[in-house]
Amino acid sequence: MLPTTGQTAAEIARPATERVRLSSQEFHCHTGYSLAQCEKDILELKKVLAHYPIEGLGHWTWVLVRSQDWKPISQMLRLNPDSPAFTALDPRETFLEEALFVHDALRTAELMQEWQKSMPELLEFAVTHELGHAFCEEPNEAAADHFGEELRNGRLMRCRISADQRKRAGTAELHGLKPNALRAPKR
Repeated sequence: MLPTTGQTAAEIARPATERVRLSSQEFHCHTGYSLAQCEKDILELKKVLAHYPIEGLGHWTWVLVRSQDWKPISQMLRLNPDSPAFTALDPRETFLEEALFVHDALRTAELMQEWQKSMPELLEFAVTHELGHAFCEEPNEAAADHFGEELRNGRLMRCRISADQRKRAGTAELHGLKPNALRAPKR
């Protein structure tokens, strides 16, 4: 099999079923990412997504954003700049901060302290939480977190309300992680 544009050797070697499952997903890196780092981080993201029934999501776009650009973009959109991920429901896009892939020692340390998770755990957590928003077009943070937790535990939940009901009611467009709502209870 010959590689398509942007396809890495590792992607070609992946089983065909995994490539098919991810075929409706689009992956991009925001301005400033080097091509080599972009490909490496997208491959890591695909490995996380491959654990979940992503084919049920339909066409979706995943965008990786450099950490140095993350806070200004988050602030411009009036989002929590300490959150490493957010989802825009209408255009069907999820944005993930580069630090989730451990490239910025200072930002990585900030995120680990804020979220009380290792970076592999936080990447998995962020992806599944955002999948909670994406699968159900779910604006509610607690519901997206619960959906994500169920995904991480190998279960797929039903959505709280249908996408049609939600569209009729109207919802906010951008949804991201909120540390206080998502921390495990202290024991």
